[in-house]
Amino acid sequence: MEPILSKEEIADLLTAIRAGKVSMDLVDQEPSQRRRFLPATELDLVQSYARAKSSGEMRVPNLDIVLDNFARRFTTSLTNILQRNFAVDRDEIATTNFQQSLLDLKSQGAVGIYAMSPLKHGCLFHFDTLLSFTLLEIMLGSSQSSESLALDRNLTTIEMAILRTCMQDICQDLQAAMRPVVEMQVGLSKVENNFRLVSIVEPETEVLVTRFPIQLGGENCGQMRLIIPYLTLEPMREKFKALVTIAQATTNSWTPVILQRALDMESPVVARSGQLNMSIRRILSLQPGDIIDLPYNPDQPLTILAEEQPLFTAISGERNGKKAFHITSRHSSKGGVHGTA
Repeated sequence: MEPILSKEEIADLLTAIRAGKVSMDLVDQEPSQRRRFLPATELDLVQSYARAKSSGEMRVPNLDIVLDNFARRFTTSLTNILQRNFAVDRDEIATTNFQQSLLDLKSQGAVGIYAMSPLKHGCLFHFDTLLSFTLLEIMLGSSQSSESLALDRNLTTIEMAILRTCMQDICQDLQAAMRPVVEMQVGLSKVENNFRLVSIVEPETEVLVTRFPIQLGGENCGQMRLIIPYLTLEPMREKFKALVTIAQATTNSWTPVILQRALDMESPVVARSGQLNMSIRRILSLQPGDIIDLPYNPDQPLTILAEEQPLFTAISGERNGKKAFHITSRHSSKGGVHGTA
């Protein structure tokens, strides 16, 4: 057992502690280690969404909405034209200068130069080597089981002419995606594999770069890249802000079409003279020759229904040897009719 201190010894110990003669720290038999200071970064937990300073989505709000719409449209175009199951996604939008954006292409693949009237500058769409040769193999009749190969060589003039067909489809898809913001005409001016001959703005001009990974049958088949000068989109920055969701952007073009198609739909129209309720027993007991009385006054107008909804009242009669009815007023749900037809 540990020795028990007496009252005097306890009093002396407390006095020594108050005077600082006895340390309260535990004695560690092992050598002390140096304290480590880990780097820390302030984090705003309320902030639910943050982008890097080089993000193009901060420069042009809601540009990602338009580009997502474009990716879906281009997916449909590739699938319909080449009869293969393509999927086009979109990566984050980055900012850089025009010269650096061309250097990142490493002089491989094919680039299409597009004019966007009435916008001041055009844009570039780049197909990397893997995507270019994948599309060429399909358009030249390769089987679906053949694997895509990225050959280590430049595209020939004939191959670029064949790729022009797929690049031409970008025009309509980009026009449709940009329509909620601006009406423009997109045209493919040139397809080039010598990137030194590609120049739409000054080398130091800021551009927005967006990558579109493309899959064929669930497998990666290359990448497409969009390069567009910021000066092209900057005048429309407020219009981009007005876009809230892609559903709102697409509804603007589909609403009149749906309304027009709805007006052409057919609906059954019923002229009802009366209505009554009968029990199942009474219905099953009916025999030929039975007479059923309707709670209907022949002097009152008929009710005209469309899709079981009463719309008008009418008077029955004949015309050209056939039964007919003459609409006299609109039906009122408050126990009567109002107005005249």
